[in-house]
Amino acid sequence: MSCVYPPRRRTASSSRPLLSDALRGSVPRVEDGLLAEVTANTSSRTANLILTDDLMLDLEFPLMDSDFAAPSSLIQTPSAPVTREDWFLAPETWKISHKRDTSAAVAVGKATMKKYVAVLQSWFERWVTTSSNPFIHARLYSANSPACVQVAYATLASYIHRTPANADTVLQIVEDRSNDLLRENGAILDRVGAEAWADRGEQDVDLFAQLTRLHALMVYQIIGLFDGDIRSRHVAEGHMAVQDSWAGKLLHSAAKALSNTHAAATHLVGCLPRPSTYSQQQWYLWILSESIRRTWLVAVSLSPVFSALQQCWSACPGGVMYTNRSGLWNAASATEWEKQCLERNVAFLQRFECARLLDDAEPADIDEFGTAMLDMTFNGELLEKWRDRSGGL
Repeated sequence: MSCVYPPRRRTASSSRPLLSDALRGSVPRVEDGLLAEVTANTSSRTANLILTDDLMLDLEFPLMDSDFAAPSSLIQTPSAPVTREDWFLAPETWKISHKRDTSAAVAVGKATMKKYVAVLQSWFERWVTTSSNPFIHARLYSANSPACVQVAYATLASYIHRTPANADTVLQIVEDRSNDLLRENGAILDRVGAEAWADRGEQDVDLFAQLTRLHALMVYQIIGLFDGDIRSRHVAEGHMAVQDSWAGKLLHSAAKALSNTHAAATHLVGCLPRPSTYSQQQWYLWILSESIRRTWLVAVSLSPVFSALQQCWSACPGGVMYTNRSGLWNAASATEWEKQCLERNVAFLQRFECARLLDDAEPADIDEFGTAMLDMTFNGELLEKWRDRSGGL
């Protein structure tokens, strides 16, 4: 008989608030932030994280618009529940879309991008305090938390709780652990003087291992790129190529491994808990695949956003399909998840197709991840009208 244990009790975090009041107020549904400064003398560098200016940057971001069209059976209409058991595993759902017509592109303002960075920072901090966030599912590491993830988790926790006296020490730990992670996975210093790293690791790495190493590297990158420390930023810039390479390998591997629905369940071994029913197996496969999609979207957005803020332009890395419907990500059981899939429109859409949500959905219908993607995709005034219109109904 299988032993069933009650969940471990969670203790309240003793961490102090780390974002300024102004910054915390700009981030929806987040109680604490990641990058508040540790002294009043240095608080200005993150207090300015959210700017009020509307400077529009020459940026082919967000990840939207494409010649790619997913089959109608995979794109849910406002009133249609899912009709295929493999709706999230089909090969077409893993394609990266790239826009061709840039005439209709929406410029993204500096304030919008800095708000997006603040949202990502708050998500990483939430992972430390709650063991989950909008791209790391609560069940993902419930059965197996690899060493690289544990080290990144502990390093992030020490960063969040840093003090004026140990801030430099913590940032040195971030740098050392990040370099160790790259070396352990076959990356090498491509240009020693510039400290630029290149991915020379093996192509055939276990799918779950690829996801976990990318999560770990993203922790170090979100700290290094946006902390404000000059040395940390230099190191993180040298790691951007490896991060993008790992993200690309992860999505390619997922498309190859999970598109084969007959063998997809084998990739749950050593990852999520062993499923006891077919419904639970499908739920776990969705958790794994959706975590990969969301992680890829966040990972490939870091470099373009950083480059755009630094150079006022950046190339669009493309987009993939993901689930927008609120409730699915936070479903507590396979039964609840399956019920929502059968009864509600899951809004499983390509980035460029999310415009339909403004006509077919209410703001409350879209989960936190989908909302963040919308904010980076559409004009702020258009979104405000959508929210005001929905609020008045």
